[in-house]
Amino acid sequence: MWNLKVAPYPAVKELKNTIIDMKKEIKMSFLKDVFQTADEIKQNEEKFKSAVEASFHQLDTLVRPYLSEVQNETLSEILEGLVASVAEHSFQIGYSSAMQTFAEAAAALEAGSYVQQ
Repeated sequence: MWNLKVAPYPAVKELKNTIIDMKKEIKMSFLKDVFQTADEIKQNEEKFKSAVEASFHQLDTLVRPYLSEVQNETLSEILEGLVASVAEHSFQIGYSSAMQTFAEAAAALEAGSYVQQ
């Protein structure tokens, strides 16, 4: 708090610069959150892909040699459907989480800009 006897109001230019700096800081924080969430989605996608590849390798070496050609084709169709379904579901969860994070950050950013005005 400033001393009213010495300065009846804060320097307008300094206050304006402080508000601008705070807005920039909030925007940078929002962008940092956006990129962090995008990185987390990408990392989870890569982990999922690695886990699927490892499972397929185990399946190829342990099970497929004992199946007929028709059984192998049927198994491939089933697995493709499962992987596609799980991948889509995982993406939707990640996407929904990311959109929620972005919406919360945008709301906070908007609320902060109203408070500062």
